[in-house]
Amino acid sequence: MSDIPFLLLIFLIILLIILSGFFSISETSMMALNRYKLRHDAKNKNRAAITTQKLLKSTDKLLGVILLGNNLVNSGAAAIITLLTIHFYGENELSITMATLITAFLILIFSEITPKIIGARYPQKIAYFASYFLNPLLKITYPIIYIVNLVANFLLSMFGIKKIINDNHNLSTI
Repeated sequence: MSDIPFLLLIFLIILLIILSGFFSISETSMMALNRYKLRHDAKNKNRAAITTQKLLKSTDKLLGVILLGNNLVNSGAAAIITLLTIHFYGENELSITMATLITAFLILIFSEITPKIIGARYPQKIAYFASYFLNPLLKITYPIIYIVNLVANFLLSMFGIKKIINDNHNLSTI
């Protein structure tokens, strides 16, 4: 801890909270996106819509990359906040409790509630923008996402929950 400058640790906490917010806002905007508008934009050759549509064809992989990223950055922020709290207040139950409460508060307000409200209000703009980052991130982390989804699908099958193969949200002509 003494080797890393205090301001660098504060900067890293802020960066990790922002990244966590990005993953949260991305998740909500992707799930709240109007699929009919998305399909229309993709047919009109909107690159962001095409990328977003491709990501949404594999919701389990999309959620996997979002949740992997979110958990990694949240864990990193918690670790740094705990290090700082122990440095200033010592290693005791009170300081660990303080670190936990501080982390929970920061993540809840700045990385969960606020970004998700924004993502729900502006899903199209945010999902299209986020797709440019999530698509390459999914490609980079695909082996991890594949293993995580394999385990998750196995657990789901143990409870009798089957994987949905295609969820196109097609309009009916009836």
